[in-house]
Amino acid sequence: MMTTTSPEASRSSSFNFADKFSLQSERVVSIMELESSNETLQRINKALNRSRKIAVLTGAGISCNAGIPDFRSSTGLYDLVKSQYPELTIRTGQEMFDISLFRDEMKIQVFATFMEKLYTSTRLAKPTKTHRFIAHLRNRNKLLRCYTQNIDGLEELLGLEMSKKEMESKTNGFVNRWKNFDVVQLHGDLNSLACTRCFHTFEWNRFLARSFRRGELPSCPECLANNAKRTQEGKRNLGLAGFLRPNIVLYGENHQSSEFISQGINYDISKGRPDFLIIMGTSLKVDGVKRVVKTMSKQIHEKGGIVILVNKTILADSQWAGIIDYQIVSDCDSWVSYLEKDIPELFKTQEQFDKLRQLKREASQLRKQKKLQNESKKEDATLMLKTPPTTPQAKELQSIIIAKDETDNVKRKLLEEEIDVKVNLNKKIKV
Repeated sequence: MMTTTSPEASRSSSFNFADKFSLQSERVVSIMELESSNETLQRINKALNRSRKIAVLTGAGISCNAGIPDFRSSTGLYDLVKSQYPELTIRTGQEMFDISLFRDEMKIQVFATFMEKLYTSTRLAKPTKTHRFIAHLRNRNKLLRCYTQNIDGLEELLGLEMSKKEMESKTNGFVNRWKNFDVVQLHGDLNSLACTRCFHTFEWNRFLARSFRRGELPSCPECLANNAKRTQEGKRNLGLAGFLRPNIVLYGENHQSSEFISQGINYDISKGRPDFLIIMGTSLKVDGVKRVVKTMSKQIHEKGGIVILVNKTILADSQWAGIIDYQIVSDCDSWVSYLEKDIPELFKTQEQFDKLRQLKREASQLRKQKKLQNESKKEDATLMLKTPPTTPQAKELQSIIIAKDETDNVKRKLLEEEIDVKVNLNKKIKV
């Protein structure tokens, strides 16, 4: 894997379709420093600024600066829960998200406690600069879709449409439902609860949060209501009720919406025609996410676009050669701050951008008009050289004399004003 070198960059300030192809790399090129003098970074930035359909894939790294811990680390909330359960046999924070937890009563208690602490942490978090960057791409009509592995839902605080509600809806057709949201939550949403039996969803409340805090998964109110209804109707009470757990997808668990999401991603690739993929804050360890990146990368490369990864951890796996073109080794928020300085035009609001485009259009029209006027004057001058001048009539001579007098008067006034200015300036200097 390359570490600091990059393909030779064109020194031309222009950027065209051929340049996009030349940015593609057969190996993953690592960029270690965010320097404006780096020609490769400059060309990547130009490509990003000119892209119209940008796909974004995010991981836990974009939420760390919001105070939400990386689930793969062994610090933070994991240590808090482990101190509460010293006999805990779970070794890493990632194991807190494995479906095998439900085979052990003790681990269920740990899972419940951990989820409540994580939910509380999420509720206190605020969107980061990277989240705001994604929202800005949407506002500039540059965002095709954001696919996130995160379960915190911070994007919703910025007005982005999340996939959770649309996937539950069955009223509209698939395309209308899919196109309606900006963020696809690949692993579900921590901010709602779902029954393990009837899959009915609920919002968190104080009573439910208190149960989780005690290490208990509360019984499903919907299942209990159905059981009570059967009893009232004189039917046999089956005594079956599910438990509530966060509406997220655990490792080793089948995703209920996997078919819907897969269909949507294929739609984006075939119909959305993305020309740039930004992967941020993830080390790409999940198999499903790997497949998404590989499939989308192929389409983007065929269109001449590029794929970049922004993450603090360097990819050590050569399997990404020809799939990811560049990895920018940086904190995601730091990279966005760098972009703000290097390509401020990208961060203009849509209104500012439209106004700037209108001014450029008007300036272009004025240049065209001036060019036509100059060409017309040249034609008139050529025609005058070819045509003998006619003897001016008395009225024409009088008009010429008057126009000359007016011009002389204007020149005289300008000269007088210039002299007055100089005299006054000299007086001030002497004083």
